[in-house]
Amino acid sequence: MYSNESKIRELGVGRSAFDKGDSGAVSHKVAVQMARGARYKSGSDVAIAITGIAGPGGSEEDKEVGRVHAAVIAGDYFLVRRMDFGENDRLDNKRSFTSFALRLAIEALDRAKADEKEAPPTPKRSPISSKIPSEVGTGDLDPTSEEWEGVITWGTTKSTVAQSLKDVDLASLTDWDE
Repeated sequence: MYSNESKIRELGVGRSAFDKGDSGAVSHKVAVQMARGARYKSGSDVAIAITGIAGPGGSEEDKEVGRVHAAVIAGDYFLVRRMDFGENDRLDNKRSFTSFALRLAIEALDRAKADEKEAPPTPKRSPISSKIPSEVGTGDLDPTSEEWEGVITWGTTKSTVAQSLKDVDLASLTDWDE
C-alpha cells in the first residue's frame, strides 16, 4: 500500500500517524498500525507490515532511500524495528526489506512464545473478527528508537469490518478531480 490514504482506508491507520511531528509515513507508528489493521482484517494471529523508502526517489532530509520500518504482531505481542540499508537500487531494497521483515517475524514469534510460557494461562480469546483493535499503546515509546516492543490490547465490542468502515469518510478519501 503506497498511499497514505490506502493505509488509512484499508488498514485503519490513524490519520494523525502521518503527521511530521510523529515521523510521517515511514515510521514505527505507521508500521505497527498497519500490522494491527492487517491482523484485524485477516483474522490471523500474526501480521507483518513494512513501510519504507525503496527508491529511487522519495527520500527526505532525515529519511534516506533504503530506510525501512517493519512491524510484526504475533498474538498480542508487537515488535517494530527500523533498519537503514543504504543507497541500493529499488529491487535490492525491496528484497532487503522483505528479508528483514521475515527475520523480525521469526524473532517476534520466538519472543511471543517465550512470553506465553512465562505468563499464567489466560482464557482463549474469541475470534479476531469479533474484536476491535484498540489503539496501540505507543505514546510513551521514543520515536527515534530503532526498536519498539509491547503488548496490544483488543477491545471487546463486537463488530465486522463493514461496521467499522462506517466511521471512515470515504468521500474525503476520493479525488473528485480525476
